[in-house]
Amino acid sequence: MDASEAIPAGRMRRLLEVSRLLAITADLDLLLRRIAEASCDLLGCERASIFLHDPKADQLWTKVALQSTQIRVPAGAGIVGHVFKSNRPLHVARPYDDPRFNPQPDRRSGFITRNLLTAPMLDVDGKPVGVIQAVNKSTGDFDGSDEVMIQLLADQAGVAIQRYNLQQAAVEAMALRREMDLARAVQQALIPQTVPRIEGIAAAGFTKAASITGGDCYDLWKTPDGRLGIFLGDATGHGIGPAMIVSQTRTLIRAMCDARIDASPREVLACANARLSQDLEAGQFVTAFVAFVSRQRADWCSAGHGPIIFRSRADEPFQVVAPPSPPLGIVPDFNPDVLEPIQLATGGILCAVSDGIFEAFSPEAEEFGINRITQILAAAADPALAIAQIQSAVQSWQGSDEPRDDQTIVIAARTG
Repeated sequence: MDASEAIPAGRMRRLLEVSRLLAITADLDLLLRRIAEASCDLLGCERASIFLHDPKADQLWTKVALQSTQIRVPAGAGIVGHVFKSNRPLHVARPYDDPRFNPQPDRRSGFITRNLLTAPMLDVDGKPVGVIQAVNKSTGDFDGSDEVMIQLLADQAGVAIQRYNLQQAAVEAMALRREMDLARAVQQALIPQTVPRIEGIAAAGFTKAASITGGDCYDLWKTPDGRLGIFLGDATGHGIGPAMIVSQTRTLIRAMCDARIDASPREVLACANARLSQDLEAGQFVTAFVAFVSRQRADWCSAGHGPIIFRSRADEPFQVVAPPSPPLGIVPDFNPDVLEPIQLATGGILCAVSDGIFEAFSPEAEEFGINRITQILAAAADPALAIAQIQSAVQSWQGSDEPRDDQTIVIAARTG
């Protein structure tokens, strides 16, 4: 720019004032309007439009267009698209002679575009976030000082828009974190803080989510007839959605158990499936295990959750049983085989685990497996001690404290 194109001191002061306003404006609509108004003021033009880039659609659109309706075009189309893609300002003295210019809006409105000055709005990394376009210089045509001025203004505007986007992303992240913390608090509140005291039965449970909230959940409670109620559920995935689904499943099952003193685990799961098969979207499901344990036996049923590990007495080997029915929520008719109760004598153990434990991978991609769980159960008959040892063994096995999938385990044992 030569001396004839130097920016007058008054315009420079006005630019600094605009920069200050852009730095303190937090509302996007107000921010863009101020940019457009400043463009008309500093460049002496009739109209100004602010085109923002929509990365999802790869389009440029006018969030603010003074004296014009909203325009939306592909990011590489027209004069604004050329400026956005080339990342360089462009002065078009005779738009109707430029093949990139679209005259259709003028024909519809009766407006005549005499000249255009367009510049990319750049973020701090020099990447365009949109375009400023000034239309019709009031006194002839745009000159070199106008080109310098619009680029200075565009640079200020680009940084202001980037700052706004970062602020919005931070606010959304904080809101999401609050939602996840709330979901986690709700989920944690469902986990029993103490184990119910049932004569002749010792029990313990453990769960660890693979994210802030998990798709696993367990519960231990005393049924109205004095038995130990056990629930373990695992919803597909992990995060807020599965956490809410598995929490809903737990609530349904507890409500039905409290309402019907004679309900069997099979009937309880059938009622839960009837509700979930209507509520869950396609592809969503919950594996669930329910048992009622007394000194003499454990009545149980599993909807896709397994395998189930048990032995009837201390001198017997452990058995591993596959679930007798599909997960909840897949089909409306839940009709598993009628299962024989597990008879319990001293040393009898019933164990339900989620796949995050037995499918935990070592750094060499080897699974932890069921056999390691049964070996620990055989050596540590106390449920709380066995869970602590399984938890420690899995953590050492996977070489990290953070699991890839949610990990849950519940153990009940018949004491002497």
